[in-house]
Amino acid sequence: MATTADLELTPDRVFREYAPRVYNLARRMLGNDSDAEDVTQDVLLQVVRKLDTFRGEAAFPTWLHRVTVNAALAHRRKRARREEGRVADPLDNFDNDGHHVGHVRPWPSNPESNVLASEQAELIDKTIQTLPDIYREVFVLADIEQLPNSEIAELLELSVPAVKSRLHRARLMMRDALSHHFEERKS
Repeated sequence: MATTADLELTPDRVFREYAPRVYNLARRMLGNDSDAEDVTQDVLLQVVRKLDTFRGEAAFPTWLHRVTVNAALAHRRKRARREEGRVADPLDNFDNDGHHVGHVRPWPSNPESNVLASEQAELIDKTIQTLPDIYREVFVLADIEQLPNSEIAELLELSVPAVKSRLHRARLMMRDALSHHFEERKS
């Protein structure tokens, strides 16, 4: 195995030779210079601090690439969370005369549909809570969290066939419990 000593990776060499590569990758992933500069600085500081832990199991550029990708993705998630918290001023949508600026989009659905969907979701949630634990766990992980059966089996320490069986039974229980709410009524 190559070590950092064998590769003569010094902090100065890392900054000099790899900073442009880190910056370019971050810039491509994040789409702006400022964010790419922040990620580059974070990655280079992290790499220099952990340079002595680099075991040489992968080539240094490959390891650096992985660290940069992870940092860029984390930065993007952090930026998205910050932007979610921002509240736009509704008055920005109107000009001085009180007219709406730009195109007004119609509602994608009518309010009645939204209320019905909300009531259905509440009914389904309540029904899920009535499932016995062994079926509820599998149902939630598979149909709500969308995990694959193999991952559910590992999490719950079950075999994949047991997960499939429990999921099938949970779905049948849900269907039975909800059928009278969703059956078509004849006029």
